[in-house]
Amino acid sequence: MLILKKPTPDELEVVIQIRAECCNCGQQALVEAPSTEAAAIKLQRLGWHSFETDEICGTNFCPNCIHELKEIEQQESAA
Repeated sequence: MLILKKPTPDELEVVIQIRAECCNCGQQALVEAPSTEAAAIKLQRLGWHSFETDEICGTNFCPNCIHELKEIEQQESAA
């Protein structure tokens, strides 16, 4: 006879899904991580960064906006 029970708790893993939103364009990314610090490391590996210049600081910029910032900096330094 087949008896069904709940899943075994010892075999389950708690996973937290963390959402980041680009401060510039609003693009969102979801990563699974056990903490916000671990999520920050994963997001950095995916190209997400905060940044700092002489004039401003920015937080949670997506890879596309970081690429645009680098292009602007190159243009300004070439001028």
